[in-house]
Amino acid sequence: MASIVVDMGTLTTETLVTEKRNAKVKPSLIMVDNVDALADSQLVFQDVFTTDASIVAATGAAAAGAAQTIDRLRINVSIDACVSMRDELEDVKFLGGAQVVRSVAGVLTLDAGCHVTLGYDLE
Repeated sequence: MASIVVDMGTLTTETLVTEKRNAKVKPSLIMVDNVDALADSQLVFQDVFTTDASIVAATGAAAAGAAQTIDRLRINVSIDACVSMRDELEDVKFLGGAQVVRSVAGVLTLDAGCHVTLGYDLE
């Protein structure tokens, strides 16, 4: 299992895993440490992938080569809290890369006190 830890103090959208050709990202652990944060955090884990020409032909979805961003999971974490998820991730998969976006009351917000850990396997 590979893992990555990011703090949400540099960018409002942090890349966790880049898209891997012919592989899905299967999260096995998500941990959010919001103990040192200045406010509650709403985290949205997004799937980022590039549409393949064969998908476009079959579904008419989007133009080939167009970047797609799909929300896969939302987590609300209170200030001074730490949340860990394993079993809840059983049905979650990222078709491309994975990124996380942090907001407070719907506004994208930086906070170096909010730490996100993603443990994952490639399928």
